[in-house]
Amino acid sequence: MIREHGLLLFMPSELNIAFIKFQAEKELGRSYAGLYLLNDALFRHGCISQETYKIYEQKYGEKLVKAKEVESKPLMKVKMEEDQKLKDLDKQFKNAVDQWELHPSIEWRRKWVKLAEKWKDKIPNAKLVLEFANKEVIPHG
Repeated sequence: MIREHGLLLFMPSELNIAFIKFQAEKELGRSYAGLYLLNDALFRHGCISQETYKIYEQKYGEKLVKAKEVESKPLMKVKMEEDQKLKDLDKQFKNAVDQWELHPSIEWRRKWVKLAEKWKDKIPNAKLVLEFANKEVIPHG
């Protein structure tokens, strides 16, 4: 690919640090930060019209990572982790139901009943544990 309009700049340290600060403040990629500043300087020196300036200010002022993406990724990850936790608990409750008759220990059953009380509104198999416990009149305390 031919890049006939490319520009390579060698900046002194002070300008490079200032450029990096600008890039971070505006949350821009390196090229967009440079083009944003160039657009601003060309407009201030009267080299481009206000219309051209506005077009490129909007284009090159676009953040590297949009706010929605930044917010939604962690939220999506948290939601996925919560969903996985609920799935795992539901499987554990199912195993408890399957093994109910094999565990005559009241302590073992109380543990599951107590846990099922906590999750009964979110996990279907927790309700099933409570149904088993209610059939046998297991004390919840």
